[in-house]
Amino acid sequence: MQIYRELKKGLLQDTSLALGVFDGVHTGHQKVIMNAVEKARIMNLTPTVVTFSKHPRALIQGASPALITPLEDKLQIFRELGVSVAVVLNFNLELAKMSAEEYLKNILQDCLGAKNISVGYNHKLGCDKRGTSDFLNEYGEKNNINISVLEPVKINDHVVSSSVIRGFIESGDVASALKFLGRPFKVKGEIVEGQHLGRKLGFPTANLLIDKEQILPLRGVYSGTVKLKRQEYNAVINVGRRPTVGNFEKDLVEAHILNFDEDVYGEFIEVFFLDRIRDEKKFESLDELKKQIKRDCDTAAQYI
Repeated sequence: MQIYRELKKGLLQDTSLALGVFDGVHTGHQKVIMNAVEKARIMNLTPTVVTFSKHPRALIQGASPALITPLEDKLQIFRELGVSVAVVLNFNLELAKMSAEEYLKNILQDCLGAKNISVGYNHKLGCDKRGTSDFLNEYGEKNNINISVLEPVKINDHVVSSSVIRGFIESGDVASALKFLGRPFKVKGEIVEGQHLGRKLGFPTANLLIDKEQILPLRGVYSGTVKLKRQEYNAVINVGRRPTVGNFEKDLVEAHILNFDEDVYGEFIEVFFLDRIRDEKKFESLDELKKQIKRDCDTAAQYI
């Protein structure tokens, strides 16, 4: 998949574009992207995603929501969905001030050669938000661009959205997040050295250094898996401040990898959350903590 980060007139020709921030690339986003890929196949176009390097709210509101899926991971998912080209735009003041018509003409047509545009049901273009589905359909008819506006995806009568998924993650309901995302929610990062307390208790953990913009699940213990050195392992994952042994100032993520005992400091690890086991708890002694970790491992083995 080719990736472009700079625009110029005539950069691309004859494209089928999927437009969106696509944080999470959830099942609703996937529907939009797969529609663009299918239209590209039918119309002999290049399947292309147009997204942003940062969430537009970072500029418009001064702060962006915590990320479900970092850009690097989004690009990988686009590739897996059959996208040939990704255009990653910097949402700056110039872009923010464009009207819907200017954005369609100057960016999507002149730079990106749009022949099909696929968007979600609630997608709006332009500084004045005039680029609704009705506006897009009218513009498409006048300019010979096929417009595909996709209906929302619903699961258990709930519309799939990034905000709903953030709510699931923040409340610890990673099982529902999995259903809405179409894959387990994950975090990733470098394994860094901790206090070695887990090893002393007989349950060594991989402590993660995670991007501060990444959303984290509610504090507690989870069943899940990890991907390390291209291998997958079952794991018990703790998110929190370790109240029994010091109550750290910020939330930490640590994974005890089941049936694994290797020195992996400095390695890169991906941690996938499958289900919630219990809340974070302060224990009266390390012996009580050790017994609970053993129970957590037994519970996780049943979940996985």
